[in-house]
Amino acid sequence: MSEAMSIPVRIRMAPKRIWLLVMEIAMILLAVAFIYPAIYVVINAFKSTSEIQMNPAGLPKAASFANFLRVWSAEGSGGINFLHALVNTILLTLGAVTGVILFSSMAAYILVRTKSRTSTSLYFMFAFFLVIPFQTIMVSLVVLATDLGFTNVFGLIVMYIGLGAPTAVFMFHGFIKGVPLSLEESAAIDGAGTFRIFFQIVFPLLTPITATIGILDVLWVWNDFLLPFIILRKGTLVLFQFNFFGTFTKDYGALTASLVMSATPVVILYLSLQRYIIKGIAAGAVKG
Repeated sequence: MSEAMSIPVRIRMAPKRIWLLVMEIAMILLAVAFIYPAIYVVINAFKSTSEIQMNPAGLPKAASFANFLRVWSAEGSGGINFLHALVNTILLTLGAVTGVILFSSMAAYILVRTKSRTSTSLYFMFAFFLVIPFQTIMVSLVVLATDLGFTNVFGLIVMYIGLGAPTAVFMFHGFIKGVPLSLEESAAIDGAGTFRIFFQIVFPLLTPITATIGILDVLWVWNDFLLPFIILRKGTLVLFQFNFFGTFTKDYGALTASLVMSATPVVILYLSLQRYIIKGIAAGAVKG
């Protein structure tokens, strides 16, 4: 009897297994489609420009590091070389990400702990800025930056802090709600002030969401093209790659090599810390 009953059960489970198999195959194909452009760039970085034009999708006949050496020794506009552009990009990324984390965490803390209509209105204002496209404020931002003399790396850092703050405040706000208020009350009884309570008690507890925001903002600032292009015109890794792809010159070998060289540090950072992204977002969603 049990054997006869198990046959319909297996029949009912068969379509489900087929559906799961189809979904797995679709996910694999989708992953290959997304990762192929990166593999394509890496393969062509070891080929000459002529070989890329004749066989762009094939493996290199003889792998060569000549493209990487040319990128390292090349100079762009203003005498900026790859090392100079790398240092500028690191300073820009560190300054912008540090500013976003510092100011956004403090702002979110005050908004959470201050129970008033003003704090609620300010929080919803930050949330509203999340849906405003950058293109709608681009022209006015450039005009304001020019009038204030912020057309330099420092000015660009300030802009990144302002543009990244709404998302960071929104994420910090949800996480700080889950921090026990009793910890702060105990510190206040011992005589700790607001800054000491925040930096010594609250901020260390924000490590998961801080790591998440930091990684996401590093990826954003490091790979951003539009804002550095309209403000600086030169000096970052993304803008440095224009040396190899212009109106009259198209050095595909050096271009792909520069893409690999500029993307390698941030890819390594992301792969080593990607678990914090999921952990921080999940924790913020539960505690918010």
